[in-house]
Amino acid sequence: MRKSQKAIIVSLLLAVIAAMTISPTLSWLSDTSDPVVNTFAGGAISIKLDEALVDTNGKALTGDDAQRVNNNSYKYIPGAGLDKDPTATVLKGSEECYVFMCVDNELNNLFTINYDTTSWLKVASKGNKTVYVYNSKVNALNTDKDVVLNPIFTTVTVSQDLTSEDVAEIGEKTVTATAYAVQTANIDKNDAIDLAVAQFLPNSTADAYPEIA
Repeated sequence: MRKSQKAIIVSLLLAVIAAMTISPTLSWLSDTSDPVVNTFAGGAISIKLDEALVDTNGKALTGDDAQRVNNNSYKYIPGAGLDKDPTATVLKGSEECYVFMCVDNELNNLFTINYDTTSWLKVASKGNKTVYVYNSKVNALNTDKDVVLNPIFTTVTVSQDLTSEDVAEIGEKTVTATAYAVQTANIDKNDAIDLAVAQFLPNSTADAYPEIA
């Protein structure tokens, strides 16, 4: 092999060796940190509605017989005072919320219901239905027990003027209460009221937007 060819081969080998030697120094500097884990859990609101179980005379059972139920049956006669106390409860762990109640009352003016208009503020009505909002926000998030609200009413009183003809005309009627709750976070009070009215009275608007503590 001629000298010039040897020189070329040696030069190529040196070039390869140089590349192999220099190559590792061109790697990117890098490192990996420990991960930061963010856990997102949805908030929730849980409510219930019940009333005292009554006897055949419409009186709430007491003592060992006392129970909370979802419905009762009543016999109405002139002058009778019938116990009925629809009570909303916000269950522990629930987010702060506005609580609403809709009462669908099929009874006529011969029956008087003693609404608690201090605790429950009227916001809208249509036909037999009336929507109320509780007078304060309810927060059960950081409590170890349920938050029981004041009943919207406690008694239905039958007029002394009720006649047998009225009974025949009235027949069997119902009074139905339904509770509804809306979060307070990130929503205006008036918007929450509008949501409740839309829930119970479609195509209707609120008659009032009372202050809520």
